[in-house]
Amino acid sequence: MNSQKQKKHSMLRRAISVALMSSLCLTAAIGVATFTQTVTVSDVTSNVAEETEGENKNSVIEGYLTEESVSDSMLNAFKVESNVEKVVESSLNMVVKENDSEAFAGAAKEEQGEEIRIENWCKVKVDLRGEKLDKEVPAGTVSDALAYLGIKLGEKDKLVGDQKAQLNDGMEITIQTVEIKKTTKTETIDYETVNKETSTLYEGNTDIETYGQEGERTITYQETWVNGKLKEKKEISSEVTKEAVDQVVLVGTAKYEESVTASDSDDSYVSVDESSNTITDKNGNVLHYSYCLSGPTTAYTAEYGAGTATGRLARYGVVAVDPDEIPYGSVLYIVADDGFVYGYAVAGDTGGFIYYTDVVADLYFPTFDDCSFYGLRDAHVYVLEGVSEDMTYYN
Repeated sequence: MNSQKQKKHSMLRRAISVALMSSLCLTAAIGVATFTQTVTVSDVTSNVAEETEGENKNSVIEGYLTEESVSDSMLNAFKVESNVEKVVESSLNMVVKENDSEAFAGAAKEEQGEEIRIENWCKVKVDLRGEKLDKEVPAGTVSDALAYLGIKLGEKDKLVGDQKAQLNDGMEITIQTVEIKKTTKTETIDYETVNKETSTLYEGNTDIETYGQEGERTITYQETWVNGKLKEKKEISSEVTKEAVDQVVLVGTAKYEESVTASDSDDSYVSVDESSNTITDKNGNVLHYSYCLSGPTTAYTAEYGAGTATGRLARYGVVAVDPDEIPYGSVLYIVADDGFVYGYAVAGDTGGFIYYTDVVADLYFPTFDDCSFYGLRDAHVYVLEGVSEDMTYYN
């Protein structure tokens, strides 16, 4: 509807210009029927010059009106009305603005061949970086309107639409300030918990071997800000800047055994062959040993599950030694000279006795009574080869 109204409006403005020039030239044409007149039709978009004989000047007007549905009475109004402004207002139902009135007022004084220019105006809505404005501007393009209003686009400004688009009443012209920003955010990465079985702890007991540490991830975002407000945020990269460290939990596998007491010992199964460096345990297993230390041995006790120098739990089978003579972790087989068999043991602890006595080993017993029963005895401590520490749980 607006485009049809504008088209008709434009054609009517052309007719007005023709009518003005034709009426001005009418007097000069009297008595000279063949006098040639120049009629200039002008609007905001084009200028058209026509030459016509005085008696046929109406053909110029009709040429611009044939494409429009204009009545004969309207055409006659152009021919006979001397007050053009009145014609426009009454016959064409156009609103004449102040600058148009000035053009009409000077029309009667225009000489033949001069141009009469009547501007068309449009009402537009301008959204200027969020500020709403209602403006009236001369017809033309969006670019013309911005120039007329003195609006210049900055580096961060964006015009929504085409600058070359033709204006029409009610058109919206939107100018936005658009900023693209990059931001970063650091997020924590949870660590994993890993269980690790160990025979150094009894079943049901746990300990932390390695404490977990959280990692870090840096995420980069691209943000789009329009007129100072965040309109869009999207992730463009994600980088692990610090690796998480797993927490390692030791889970005990050692089984609780019935306490072995000194009175339970039985030496009837033990035999030693020094020529082959072998010993046969009470179950008939033939064991090889690398060397044997002989000398006094003592007994000690501690609270059940207490720690030792190597981190092993205090239990039957864990004995204290001088680590310079018997390295920690060595699997032993201990037999007293009087035939008492302590059995399998592991060098897992030490004590102050190594500095001021000639004790070869201090043997663990579960109770003070057991320690008293064993007392001080000379024994042979065989350092075994190829025997697992697990054997110390099954004496």
